[in-house]
Amino acid sequence: MNSQTPDNETLQAPAHSLWERHHLIYLAVAFGFSWAFWIGTWLVASSEGLGDFLINADLVWAWAFGDDPLGRIGLLSVISAIGVWGPLLAGALTARLDPDIDSAAMWARVRRVGIGIRWYGLVLGILLLVAGPAFIVVALTSEPAADAPTGGTLALFLLAFFGFQMLTSGTEEIGWRGYLNEKLRRGRSFWDTGWAVGLPWAVWHYPIVVIMFVQQEMAIPGIIGSLAGFSIGIVAAAILHAWFYERTDSVFLNIFSHASFNTLPLATTLLYQESPAAVIANLLLWAVVLYLKRRHDQQAPDPDPA
Repeated sequence: MNSQTPDNETLQAPAHSLWERHHLIYLAVAFGFSWAFWIGTWLVASSEGLGDFLINADLVWAWAFGDDPLGRIGLLSVISAIGVWGPLLAGALTARLDPDIDSAAMWARVRRVGIGIRWYGLVLGILLLVAGPAFIVVALTSEPAADAPTGGTLALFLLAFFGFQMLTSGTEEIGWRGYLNEKLRRGRSFWDTGWAVGLPWAVWHYPIVVIMFVQQEMAIPGIIGSLAGFSIGIVAAAILHAWFYERTDSVFLNIFSHASFNTLPLATTLLYQESPAAVIANLLLWAVVLYLKRRHDQQAPDPDPA
């Protein structure tokens, strides 16, 4: 299925339910492992009055560019970051237990790097299409950040953060795409698969996202609204990931895409204050996935009379 839409046999196969036994094992391991690290370390940090938790970009900035040692809050933040490997561990475990998944074939898809440069270019092209206009709007309407990094520092940070994302958040794709998407795409289009995977994927993020909102001193109504917007963006990302996976069978491409989409938009938030870039980017991402669905529907093969 390289660079092709799925055939009729794949689309007409009986669809798996998200609530099947092995899928529930996957979700239990992914959620349990990640939430234990995220919530547990944050509670320890809060009980000791250590200050704000360092999450993703802040952790990498403090580690690579900070002047002071990370200290105990940094150590707890590093331990918390281990939680992101929950989907990786869950996918690896469940693939060995699930008779409908060939574990060796799943890892072969993770290692499938040589799919053609055009696919990597397409990832970056869509990323620029989504993040570029958001950056322009923010640059024209927002004040520059008082502590904005210089161009060279920003480039080095984005490079370091991309490497960090390839080893951390990008590995989520081994579970969400390599295992769960692979199971749920049978009998579904990429659009339906994206929804089926995207909703639990969004909920899996909730503890770490809520911690971030709480540290920003956001009120409860604001947290609820922001969670809704975050979830909508995650579902759009899941649909896009499902589209890439459907056409390449490459989990590695999704790891690259995930790391890239987590990295480049940081430039806007680092350079400008009170940036609405996330809202703009989510709207543009939905425009992309709706366009892909329209193209998919126009090119869909006629149903098999049998």
